[in-house]
Parts: sequence; C-alpha cells; structure tokens
Amino acid sequence: MNDKQARLFRIEQLKKRIKIEIPSGSLYSECIEALGPNTRVYSSEKSSEIVSLMEKMVNFTQWARIDWESIDQKRSLKKPEELKDIEPILLRDNYFVVWNEFSLPIVETNLDNIIKNFNDVIAVGFDTWIVNLDKGIIIESHHEGDLTMGWITT
Repeated sequence: MNDKQARLFRIEQLKKRIKIEIPSGSLYSECIEALGPNTRVYSSEKSSEIVSLMEKMVNFTQWARIDWESIDQKRSLKKPEELKDIEPILLRDNYFVVWNEFSLPIVETNLDNIIKNFNDVIAVGFDTWIVNLDKGIIIESHHEGDLTMGWITT
C-alpha cells in the first residue's frame, strides 16, 4: 500500500469513527432536513466542547435560563424575523444551535437559515440557544415563548 492509499484508508477509518447517528422520524431529524445541506452536525464530543464554551461565556439561572440580568446589552424580540433588522448581525454568519436536551448533537448553520426554519429549530427542545461564540451573540428561545438576544462581552 503506497502513501496515498494509506492516507485514504486512514481517512475512511476516521470517518466511520465519527459517524453521527441522527434519530430518524424525530423532530431532530425533521429539523436537520429542514435546515438542509449547508448544516453541519457535530459529534457528541464536539457538542460537549461547544456547550462548555457557552457555559463559560454566559451565566445561567437555577432553572437553566440565561441570567439576562448579568448581560448589559440585550433585546427582547417578538419574532425571529426581527433579528434581520439588528445592524451588527449578519445573516450569513454561522451560529450553533443548542437544545436543552444535551444528548442531541449541536448543529451549525447560517442565521438566515435558522430564521427561515425557526419553528422546526425550536420544536426540537423546550429551550433553544442560538450562539455565535466568535461574535459573542446568544439568542434564547424559552419554552414559555420568550425570545431574547444579547451580546456577551468577554
């Protein structure tokens, strides 16, 4: 086996190891399908890393809501389309989608895609967080209907 064949063989082995199981027939799989091919589904290990980074950036209450009192720059929204009108937010930027059901893999796609498929995205879990760690933007969709976004300064 030459070098090129060995590398290809190794890549195939690694691909098999990181294969992610998406429960079929579930709201999660419907969400992934609605978000389409430009959506990345992360492994459980990478999902755990992302959640850890999010937890370091944001304080949570004992009820697992974002502690919005600790965030200076925040905004309550009536509907997700309002995000399009907020100047520093770019719809083409990618965001992580995190659900309160932490056993589900985190997905990443652009904000425009999330807004267009918002009902599919929030149907997956009771509470949903949409996060751009690089820009310090977090959006919380709470199961009681609250939609809040904030800028986290680190």
